[in-house]
Amino acid sequence: MFTVTGEFEIHLTVRPVTGRADSSLPYRALERYAAERAWKFAHIVLDRGRVPAQPMLTLRADGTLPAARSAADAAAAGLADAGFPVVRTKVEAAPWAAGVPVSDEEARALGPRYYFEHHIKLLLDTAEPPPTLTRLVAAHTAHLSRNARRIRTDGRAERFVTQRCRLVGRDTAGRRLEALTASLRAAGLEILSMEREFVVYDSDEGLDAGWIAEEEAAR
Repeated sequence: MFTVTGEFEIHLTVRPVTGRADSSLPYRALERYAAERAWKFAHIVLDRGRVPAQPMLTLRADGTLPAARSAADAAAAGLADAGFPVVRTKVEAAPWAAGVPVSDEEARALGPRYYFEHHIKLLLDTAEPPPTLTRLVAAHTAHLSRNARRIRTDGRAERFVTQRCRLVGRDTAGRRLEALTASLRAAGLEILSMEREFVVYDSDEGLDAGWIAEEEAAR
């Protein structure tokens, strides 16, 4: 039976309100709720897709996967009771956690519902990303998003590049991340940070429909 032990990150996506996807005003109460519990709040806006607005709270857990799932369920129940219904729960392990597949064979045995996810934060010279950037990251099974709460005063903009690697182990996923970052640097783009994760539970991948086209994966 598959199990993972170590550090976990829990992402809870709350049902977005109607209106402009990038307006943070409707989420002030949710932001306060998160701050009271020392959780992280981000108003993620996908650059394309069926559900572009994805207000998200992040908390951490340590130990076993069942314990992390229980913590996620309890947090989601509390949000629902406070009037913030959760529409998606993701539990992610550190890629070095015990039980995370290292080889492609191990990953294929687990199946496609488990996958590696990489997040790269870019600093762009202009407020809007150039079309060439979208094409560049799509060739690496990735796409763009941003945090609507993060507005710079210097005219530059931050964007997240999210890459997914499915049915491959940690070693192959790492090589794909290296290929993506090499392409970004070759294009003259400034990388602020990178994060690697292994998704062990995702209750509704459908929220990302039309965003990341995994069939474009570089083989």
